[in-house]
Amino acid sequence: MTDSLIADTADRLMAEVVTPAAVRGLKDRASAAAVWAALAESGFLDALVAEARDGAGLSAAETLPVLLAAGRHALPLPFAATMAARAAIAAAAETIPEGIIAIAAAAQTDDGALVARVPAGEFADMVLVPDGDGAILLSADAASLETTGEGTFCRMRWRGANGPRLPGFDALLAGARIEAAEMVGAMEAMCATTLRYANDRAQFGKPIGKFQAVQQLLALMTELVHGARAAAHLAAAAPGRMEAVAAAKVTIGEGAAEVAAIAHAVHGAIGMTEELDLHLLSDRLRRGRLRYGSEPYWAERLGRAVLAANDATLLDFVRIRVFS
Repeated sequence: MTDSLIADTADRLMAEVVTPAAVRGLKDRASAAAVWAALAESGFLDALVAEARDGAGLSAAETLPVLLAAGRHALPLPFAATMAARAAIAAAAETIPEGIIAIAAAAQTDDGALVARVPAGEFADMVLVPDGDGAILLSADAASLETTGEGTFCRMRWRGANGPRLPGFDALLAGARIEAAEMVGAMEAMCATTLRYANDRAQFGKPIGKFQAVQQLLALMTELVHGARAAAHLAAAAPGRMEAVAAAKVTIGEGAAEVAAIAHAVHGAIGMTEELDLHLLSDRLRRGRLRYGSEPYWAERLGRAVLAANDATLLDFVRIRVFS
């Protein structure tokens, strides 16, 4: 009942606030102000914060429907990242700041400055940046910003990195889990859109969805979406377990590429037009696959974990380290 209530509430919220027109207009913090205010008012931002810190005290698995809803509407703002960041900040007994918090995927020092790759950094008021075995919370206003990779991430540079430190927070792992879950939502929406189009678009006197070749594509798309959703559930059930998150990022990323290809194949030429909302979902999947580690990156980490484990068989590895 609780899962259904959260899912229904999140879907209604996103449908009302995150419209295709709104998504197209989101470019920076100024353009995001109205949408963010409505999202923040919902109360979801503190869903993961412990009850002792005035949050809802929900788990990552319980809030998965919120991430799926955000993905279904191609929300480009770091909404789920802010949820995770606020919970981590509260757990570290630090003061939770207001505004949008992005999570950096990686950071390094360059000529005395701290340089980070920050997905959705153009919207952020604050950024959680990897720092040793934890993360440090920095103001976005104190950094220079350059958008790269066709909006995939921002390169942010700080001269003098001072802020609260969160020991033990794995920014890359948290970001990968969130990104994978939101990609599943986008895949679900893409599948639903494609099914509707196949039933509405007629050719030779009947809907194209009645042709066997198209039906096979739609069946494959549905299978990929269900597999991706299962992977997201596994990662949400074990948010701190690298093996589960890596398996999800690889499975979902590979599935997303196939789902997008099928969706555009079924839509044909109309799928390439700017007016069709399908491209918003395609772009969301493109960015999601590249953010917080691509499929090859996580596949390599997963492979190294398999080789380093003492499990008797590969099935034992999967059962113990991914599913348990």
